[in-house]
Amino acid sequence: MPTGFAMTIHTFKPIVFTLSLVSLLGLLTVNLALLAGRPAPFEVSFLQLFALVFPIWAFTIYYLNKTTPPLSDQSAREMGAYRVIWYYLGGMPDWARYMLVGIYLYALYSLFLFVTGGMADPDLVNGQYQINNHGNVTTYTEAEYQALHNQHLRAITGFFLAFFAVSTAVLAPWPVRGDDR
Repeated sequence: MPTGFAMTIHTFKPIVFTLSLVSLLGLLTVNLALLAGRPAPFEVSFLQLFALVFPIWAFTIYYLNKTTPPLSDQSAREMGAYRVIWYYLGGMPDWARYMLVGIYLYALYSLFLFVTGGMADPDLVNGQYQINNHGNVTTYTEAEYQALHNQHLRAITGFFLAFFAVSTAVLAPWPVRGDDR
């Protein structure tokens, strides 16, 4: 390593921000394509998304812990829960807050999709699409498989949007405003 080069969290911030933003845009692309009735532009799995979000989310939490001055219990009570959340998320512009809230609402809807059937992604076994649920095998036609597979993709990508959106919003190079921190 060259002399005088110190690696800090600010060294990694633009890298993690870029990874988070690209991931967020990729998941939005998948969701918008599926909502428009088109096939997903690329396939992702829950494990792939988890493996990607874990280091990004861990860095985001670490970054917030290192850069955000702690609030006293008295200050937190006076501010209220909503303002405390925005305090810890940083000085983002109002439009970014509204987008973050919208993405979180969509993520909750996606979680509902996942719980109500989106967790099941049929497998191709002996030329048939089927789900084996504790010995109870259900077979599906090609059209039913496509519908279930699209619901599964929307559910998992929509859920992970929330994590990437928070990381992107926290690590974005927003202009500093006077009273946000």
